[in-house]
Amino acid sequence: MKISTNWLKDFVELAPPVSRTAERLTMAGLEVKKCEVLKTPSDTVFEIEITSNRPDWLSHWGVAREIAAVENLSLKNPVVDAEKNRVPPKGWDVKIKDAEGCPYYTGVLIEGIVPAKTPDFIINRLLACGIRSINLIVDITNYVLLEIGQPLHAFDADLVRGQEIQLRKPKAGEKFLAINGAEIALQQDDLVVADSERAVALAGVMGGKDSEISDRTRNVFLESAFFNPIRVRKTSRRHQLASDSSYRFERRVDPEGVDLGCRRALWLIEKYAKPRSISAVIKAGEKPQLEIKTVHLKAEEVKKTLGVEIKPNQIVSILARLGLDAKPHSEEIWKVAIPSFRPDLTRPVDLIEEIARIYGYENIPETLPAREPLSVTESPRLALERKVRNLLSGAGWNETVTFSLIGDEGLDAEKDLKNAVQIVNPLHHGLHWMRPTLVTSLLDVIQRNVNAGADSLRFFEIANVYVMPDIHKHPVEERVCAIVLYGKRSAQSWLDAARPVTFYDLKGVVETVLAAAGCSEICTAKASKSYLIPGKSEELRAWQDPLAFLGEVAPALCKVRGLKEPVYYAEISLEKILAHAPAIRAFKEWPKYPTIERDLSLVVKETVKGGELMGEIRGMGQGLIRVVELFDLFRGKRVPAGYKNLAFRVIYQSTERTLVSDEVQKLHEKIAATLVQKYQASFQA
Repeated sequence: MKISTNWLKDFVELAPPVSRTAERLTMAGLEVKKCEVLKTPSDTVFEIEITSNRPDWLSHWGVAREIAAVENLSLKNPVVDAEKNRVPPKGWDVKIKDAEGCPYYTGVLIEGIVPAKTPDFIINRLLACGIRSINLIVDITNYVLLEIGQPLHAFDADLVRGQEIQLRKPKAGEKFLAINGAEIALQQDDLVVADSERAVALAGVMGGKDSEISDRTRNVFLESAFFNPIRVRKTSRRHQLASDSSYRFERRVDPEGVDLGCRRALWLIEKYAKPRSISAVIKAGEKPQLEIKTVHLKAEEVKKTLGVEIKPNQIVSILARLGLDAKPHSEEIWKVAIPSFRPDLTRPVDLIEEIARIYGYENIPETLPAREPLSVTESPRLALERKVRNLLSGAGWNETVTFSLIGDEGLDAEKDLKNAVQIVNPLHHGLHWMRPTLVTSLLDVIQRNVNAGADSLRFFEIANVYVMPDIHKHPVEERVCAIVLYGKRSAQSWLDAARPVTFYDLKGVVETVLAAAGCSEICTAKASKSYLIPGKSEELRAWQDPLAFLGEVAPALCKVRGLKEPVYYAEISLEKILAHAPAIRAFKEWPKYPTIERDLSLVVKETVKGGELMGEIRGMGQGLIRVVELFDLFRGKRVPAGYKNLAFRVIYQSTERTLVSDEVQKLHEKIAATLVQKYQASFQA
């Protein structure tokens, strides 16, 4: 925004050079990007950068107020129209039908305007700020906008039908011809200023062509209002219309400036346009009030926050220079009244920031914060990540880093993306999901390596996945370790033959990771993932809490990437592992007593999981079973179709005494009988 220093001198005394004033403003937070000297008109212009929370700076009077506070100068007020005993305009009426969009509206009828040239000082000041002169009435409204910060709009009163102003939402299918010639198809959420028949302005954004001021205008209806900032902003963005008025309305104008801006314009119009009559101001609605009108400030809190002691009388003086009335509430505690033009001041810390700006940041000494030494401990999650990373990389696995955004190819909309987080990605329309799983990311890595000629691939990645368990809450990030296997287990050598990787190669790795983390008593369950083959996938749990899932990737996902061999994928929740892994792993003494081994050979249905049987055996061991391991799997010949033969080795051992063979045999036979009965298995000794 451009600010004329000639204009500023109407409100505050500027001591030369003005470049010093520009520097002081910048140091106080109102950045002056450039100080430019103009020849025509003769002026010096500040180009300032205004933050979105300070709409009070969007005017010369507002900037002058800031200069007065920084330089400790007196501030002059603009000359406004004196309140006179005027009569309301006969037959005119204002109706607010959308109070949410327009809480407060004022209008005044000005009749019998004498055509006149705009005064040179107004033309020159507008030009210095980048606005060209149009005609006297329009120039005055633009002048007041730049001076006070209150947008105004002037209608040709003879073109307003029915002598009525309505603030309403558009009718269905209603269109509006803007002053720039664009025809706008109005939307339901827009707010329009209308006469008795049609929309004559898009409220807060732009006036209409059908009621604009021209050289033939003799009667004017002058509008000054407060429009809802959010509604103005949405309307401006929706129709791609922007104006100096919308820029201010969408940042919230000062409600008290509505009347002030109107009175300032009336003073200028009466002086230079010489109207025959000016009516009383028609007012509708009520001025919006600040939610927080007073804030309590403690001198002790100022010192604690800024690290420097500022005298109480100096604090009161700074607040007064900013237009804040501070009254004593108790000893060194003030009750500060917040003016309507500073809605950004809602907390004591906001007032402290204002005090620091005017006191001068350069006057606050630099000190290191006093803090007691803290004991630094490593995050358990980071320690687990390091352990898993060292384990896998040490075993020959390669770590990858892939993008967190994915497309929806290969993922089921109902199962996999139902609770996923979707975003708008204008840079790449195909990547609009925060990945709920890493499977597609690692499949793409496999594809690139296979295309490069690799045939034995082992990758892992530690990263976040994102889910939205409840649409009314924030998304949840979960740290996982994803593992993928493809191709040959090992190369052909004189010692071993090459073989393809299997599901159990992957399961062994996952179980090793869980064991290294300290998770024990793991059981298996079915995994229901759309991208894994049913029957060839599992879920590993601890106390019914799923820690990991693994399985063979569905052929459809492999085929689309040109992968001819099976791909095995696993995903481990590192956060859930932490919940089940002991913080301290206690040392267990080596058993002193001998072990006794027994074997179990069971023929069961294919649907029965070996891990389920192992868990059942361990559960019936009465604390005497040390190890249960599956050492043989056989299908065919004497084993019927749909069945399999599983052979388990059970190692019995007590930590308190030497076991007797007969005791073990009885327990072993009891376990075998229970398995036969529960799983309809046939037992072979």
